[in-house]
Amino acid sequence: MAKRPEPEVTEEELKDNEEFISRDDIDIEVVVTEDTNEVYVKFSGFDDEEDAAEYADFLANTLPLLLFETTRLN
Repeated sequence: MAKRPEPEVTEEELKDNEEFISRDDIDIEVVVTEDTNEVYVKFSGFDDEEDAAEYADFLANTLPLLLFETTRLN
């Protein structure tokens, strides 16, 4: 069977006032409620409230796009 080509990795240019957040920087916890069957994702480990708020804004804008972009698990 032929191997799939490796995806091209490109580095995103960050603005001078932005800092890359990696998976190692934050903790992620997924919680499912038993009574209402809701799913919550908790992100923690940010340096301060400002960093957390910026990441929350980023998620609010991009998460819907990421959730429905593909059904394949990378």
